[in-house]
Amino acid sequence: MTYGDTGKEKPAFHHAAIQVSLALVFALFLVSGQAWDLMARICTAALDYAGIQNEYVSPLYLIYVRLLDGTVVGFEVLVECSGLISLLVFSFISAFTIGLLRGALATKLIWFILSLGAGILWNLGRLISVIAVAYHFGLPAFSFVHYILAPAVDFVWIVSLWAVGMSWLKKEGPT
Repeated sequence: MTYGDTGKEKPAFHHAAIQVSLALVFALFLVSGQAWDLMARICTAALDYAGIQNEYVSPLYLIYVRLLDGTVVGFEVLVECSGLISLLVFSFISAFTIGLLRGALATKLIWFILSLGAGILWNLGRLISVIAVAYHFGLPAFSFVHYILAPAVDFVWIVSLWAVGMSWLKKEGPT
């Protein structure tokens, strides 16, 4: 598909629109209390498995952990911890690049759904890790990891999965 004599590729606007719609549905789930509760429950189970005692207060989405120095800290699992921000950044970058490129819609959607799942798993790992860092090294280390390193780590999964999507389309060839 090209535009007249210019040889430019016609953007697949409907593919991008489908990806954006799917991302918005997923984002609506991530802003809900059900997502926060699920994230917190998975975190508490992982922390228990790691030997970090914690208590989860469900209606408040609050995970209490007694740090090694004896301090009891409550970690709220709200919209900021659900992965919503990195998911939206990833979704819009991929929809307006990969979604607009030539390629099969099925390939794009499979890659997109797998990428969203990987992003959520990555976010869960990050959330568990920052709580574990707080437990072992204290709140200053938690603040550094959560507010400084976490955005850089999110950048890694976003760019990596975007590059994989681009390579899948390149390997698939023109359709």
